[in-house]
Amino acid sequence: MVNRTLVAHLFRRVLRPGRLVGLGALAAVPGVVFGLAVIGRDADDAARIYHEVVATLTPGTLSIAVLVIAAAVLREERDSGTLPYLYLQPIRRSVFAVSALVAGVGAALVFALWGWVAGWALSGPATGSWATAVPSLLPHVAAAVGYGVLFVPLGYLVPRAVLVGLGYVFVWEGIVATLVEGMAQTSIWRIVMSIYADLTELPREAAEVLGPVLPGVWGAAAKLAGVAAAGWAVLWWALRRRDAL
Repeated sequence: MVNRTLVAHLFRRVLRPGRLVGLGALAAVPGVVFGLAVIGRDADDAARIYHEVVATLTPGTLSIAVLVIAAAVLREERDSGTLPYLYLQPIRRSVFAVSALVAGVGAALVFALWGWVAGWALSGPATGSWATAVPSLLPHVAAAVGYGVLFVPLGYLVPRAVLVGLGYVFVWEGIVATLVEGMAQTSIWRIVMSIYADLTELPREAAEVLGPVLPGVWGAAAKLAGVAAAGWAVLWWALRRRDAL
């Protein structure tokens, strides 16, 4: 189901040194903000601030980092004219789609894990326990998966994918899904937060991000699996129907 050669090619292409530095710095912003916010605070306050930063600041920085990297997986190949050469390889379009999603999610995980490590490294001294940040690891990974499988097809289908993706993150997730209760289930970050809320007790300000979405690791996993299946189906259809040029 996955062509490892294609995955490796796409993965290496999008993870250029400039992107690693720029997007790595962006993904680490929540950790830096946390480190500054806990100066002079006791351990309990520091733990509360950590959860609040993850819930409110990470969705903005991590989603943008994933958007930029995932949207580029096939868009750069298409814009540079190299995608037709990849099409000449004896790879079924269904496998091509899976491989592109794996490459996008893999690249997204680089920044998700780096962002988590930045916060974890500061949380130990600030809270007196290295375990404080552990429950947020799985939500970081889930966010990379959820946003990654959403933005790889978007990058292939839409020329200005970054602008459209920013609209989803800030307008749809930030405004529509907040104000319209029925739309909360369409927010990747709220699905991710339902994992976080199930793994640890969150302070009120962090728990409010969930809105009407109920905590639950398995429920979130099922929703993300649905998003991944939909992303694969759309990309498979697009690769079969659209011109590669």
